[in-house]
Amino acid sequence: MTDTYAPPPPPPPPPPARTPSVTFDFGRPFAFVFEDPNWLPKVLIGGLFVLASFVLIGVFFLFGYIARLVRNVIAGVQYPLPEWDNLGEYFGEGLMLFCVTLIYSAPVVVLAVIIMVPAAIMGAAAPNDNVRDLTSGIFGCAWCIVAPLSLAVWLFVPAALLLVITSGRFGAAFDFANMWSFIRANIGNYLLAIVVWLVARFAAGFGIVLFCIGIIFTEFWAMTVAGYAFGEVYRLSQRR
Repeated sequence: MTDTYAPPPPPPPPPPARTPSVTFDFGRPFAFVFEDPNWLPKVLIGGLFVLASFVLIGVFFLFGYIARLVRNVIAGVQYPLPEWDNLGEYFGEGLMLFCVTLIYSAPVVVLAVIIMVPAAIMGAAAPNDNVRDLTSGIFGCAWCIVAPLSLAVWLFVPAALLLVITSGRFGAAFDFANMWSFIRANIGNYLLAIVVWLVARFAAGFGIVLFCIGIIFTEFWAMTVAGYAFGEVYRLSQRR
């Protein structure tokens, strides 16, 4: 009887190649500015607009400039730091973004004024320790209300501004369902961006040692760091 040769079974197919994970680069927001061949004049001009912010007008241009930066990051532009080439556009968009921030901040400011100002006046005119203790208690209760509200506003404003920047619609800042959906879907990267923002703001404070005037340039740098970080969050959300 002749044995019939049976070929061995084919090897199992290799497992599919894994797509590299898309992760938030914590260090790049701090360094990207200095990769731009023209970073120095851009930062110097930005510092002048920070200086102009002391009379408010510069704030609008800065908001508009950072909006362009965010869109460049989302689009994957190699050197996302924009030129200072369209001040009219920056001013118009910056005014819209400033209004969004103002509307979000208004409840906190109004609540603080309504509660704390009368309490401060009462405390200053207090005839005895009992009244002063009462005003201290009012301040403590007010802080328990204002602090969480301020934190909530502080956490939501970046997402609100992102939605306006990417959609071009003022009303997008108040689409709370969409905003919450975006934050929830990208919570890890979003919190990392907030940490980057905090670190940059802290580091910017050291600009005061550069003959005091240096802080206007480090403050501008901190704004670009935050803009890049939140732009990166949105860009990564689109790649999922």
